Amino acid sequence: MQPITEDKLSLEYYGAAVESGQLRAKDVARYILALDDFMTVVTREAYGKDASLSMDVSGFRGQSFDVDFALQVIGLSSSAIFCTGSPKDLITLATDSIKACIHLAGKQPQSCNPDRNDNKVNIENANGDTQIFHIQTLNVISDPKASNSLDTFIREPLTKGLSAVKLKSSKFDIQTEASANDADFFKPLDFALPLFKNTITTGLTIESPSFKDGNKWKLHDGQSSFYAEITDDEFIASVDKGERFGKGDLLIVEMEIIQTKTPQGLKVEKVITKVKDHKEAPEQQGMF
Repeated sequence: MQPITEDKLSLEYYGAAVESGQLRAKDVARYILALDDFMTVVTREAYGKDASLSMDVSGFRGQSFDVDFALQVIGLSSSAIFCTGSPKDLITLATDSIKACIHLAGKQPQSCNPDRNDNKVNIENANGDTQIFHIQTLNVISDPKASNSLDTFIREPLTKGLSAVKLKSSKFDIQTEASANDADFFKPLDFALPLFKNTITTGLTIESPSFKDGNKWKLHDGQSSFYAEITDDEFIASVDKGERFGKGDLLIVEMEIIQTKTPQGLKVEKVITKVKDHKEAPEQQGMF
């Protein structure tokens, strides 16, 4: 596939330091390198691990401090998420990643519900507001290299007196802007990226019950032991009323299995949302 040469990406800075010509060359060089690192992650997520991006400075212009970059992407994977090879997809993913950071306001998402069929994810922020993004957006903002880059070329200049940072396409109507009030939203997060969530009905035996709020029960699924929180209010009420639960009892439950990717690796959490039945373990019969 031919390299992309159809568009330019513009990084623009606004504020008193720009107007008075006080932007330090050393800082600007760091911002450009950080943007290059960020776009490398975006390119990989959009076009596959074998794709590479060439960003060449093609001009400075305007009363704001603007830097234009000519884009070239080579080595597109046949299994790339954005198989069209359009620069519109690349710049949309970059700008949406910045919008997602502003939506999250520097906090972990309250929930992320992916729609695998449409490659979209509903991201609910800490305030309960939901926005829809392409699922690859989560991969970008959870990547340590990308988040450190955003910290450098967006948060840092905004904390040094600039009023706004803008990233936009010169050809398509695609752009995003972060203001000084958004600066802290671009600090790197210890981000837990939801990968998989499934609800199953299954039988579990009790190995060790827990009768304290927030404590996890030790259970066995016939193959292995694990700890799980039980959030079923009706079940918790029966525990509080003194219903007997002991080792070897059988619980028929609805259980959520949640897999996330963290900077430390993959994590699987199991949460029992409903206990549908409880059967006491049969008493051991003596030999005589």
